[in-house]
Amino acid sequence: MNSIFFWSLTLGMAAVTFLVRFSFIGISDKIQMSERVVKTLRFVPVTVFPVFIAIQVLDVHSNMQFDLHNHKVIAAIICILCSFRLGLLWVVIIGVSSLILLNQFM
Repeated sequence: MNSIFFWSLTLGMAAVTFLVRFSFIGISDKIQMSERVVKTLRFVPVTVFPVFIAIQVLDVHSNMQFDLHNHKVIAAIICILCSFRLGLLWVVIIGVSSLILLNQFM
C-alpha cells in the first residue's frame, strides 16, 4: 500500500466519522428527546470504554493467558483497583503507565 492511498483512505475515514458524529450533535438540539433517552445516552461512553479494554486484555496476541504472567491482565487489575477511588482520566493514565512499566521491567 503506497502512502498516498493510505493517507487518502485515512482522511476519508476521518471525514466520514466526523460527519456522522457532527450530524448527530447538530440535529440533537432540534430533536426533542425524552429524559430517559438523554440519561441513557450519557452512559454510552462508560459502557464502550470497558469493551476496548477487554478486547486488548483478551487479545489473540496475548495467547488468552488470563494469569499474572500476562502484563495486560496485571495492568487491568491495577486499573480496576484505581477505579474505585480515582476518576476516569487518572485510571487511564495509571493504566497506560503501569502497562509501559510492566512491559519494560517484566
